[in-house]
Amino acid sequence: MKKHPIAVALVLLLFLSLIVAIVYGVRGRYDARSNRAACYRANLEKLNSLEPSTATLNTEVQEIQRDQDVIDQLDGTDDDTVNQRRNHMIDGVKLKLTKVNKDRAEGQRRTEQIEAELSSCLAALK
Repeated sequence: MKKHPIAVALVLLLFLSLIVAIVYGVRGRYDARSNRAACYRANLEKLNSLEPSTATLNTEVQEIQRDQDVIDQLDGTDDDTVNQRRNHMIDGVKLKLTKVNKDRAEGQRRTEQIEAELSSCLAALK
């Protein structure tokens, strides 16, 4: 009669161990998913913060195009005042182009940095 209660106790212990292992595995997967989601959210917020910079750049490019159109209209005149205005606008366009190029490079660098951070975050979770 003693063998039967020991067998029941062993089966119950095995069953309990199986339940604990399942719960632990489910919790581990849930934690991993939560951590991955946190990585994505944090980096998505950073990427979204770059959108105003992109909009600003596009606006600046449109301004440069408008200035270029005015410069083209002022081309071919002998009036010194008009030529001075044209040359002043050309200098302004050069400065704006330099700024836009620097801002684009900075935006690209920040995007690459954010992508690298996301990769590192996800790699740390594996």
